[in-house]
Amino acid sequence: MYEKIPLQQKGAKTDTKSEVSFESPDLARAHFQTVKKRFLDINSWELFAGEEKAEFALRDSKGTLLLREPLVGDYITIKVPGLHNTGPDGYDWVQIEEIDNETSDMKDCAYIRVRPVANPTVPEDSTAHFFGPEATSNFLIWREDKTVGAEVHGRNEIPNTEDVSLLEKIRNGLVAIGGMFIASEFQWSSFTDGLLKYEK
Repeated sequence: MYEKIPLQQKGAKTDTKSEVSFESPDLARAHFQTVKKRFLDINSWELFAGEEKAEFALRDSKGTLLLREPLVGDYITIKVPGLHNTGPDGYDWVQIEEIDNETSDMKDCAYIRVRPVANPTVPEDSTAHFFGPEATSNFLIWREDKTVGAEVHGRNEIPNTEDVSLLEKIRNGLVAIGGMFIASEFQWSSFTDGLLKYEK
């Protein structure tokens, strides 16, 4: 699945990874199914990201909340605590452009790639996200033998300062810098740890 992650060309990148190991492949397989269920329930992502973290919701092009597994073309809204988007709904928007799954006796993997986009409910808007449209966030979960892992890889992360107000430029710069230098150590590490949490 790593070959699906876009090449880093400009801006910043982040790489976050968490792992948990088990006594047998069977235990790891069973836990991977739990992790995969969490992974595909995007509306519950905030529950695994700890306190005071971003809110996530799976939506269609009309902004309606979707209570199902994600599909390519669906949207995800993100609300960053303390620095909400100044648009009409306060959300940052990304669109799912790739979903993939692999399963075998030795390895399981699931992958989702998203990219910043305009708010589809207000088509004339520019990209409604603190990063520009070159950026991608790549979410990956996997099982290999007795180990289960969760990863988030940000690529080409450049603050979105095109066709936005001065206030938005300042806000996007602040949030993007936070994303570049804090997310991999705090936000996304809490998220990957939360996805992998083992509950007996």
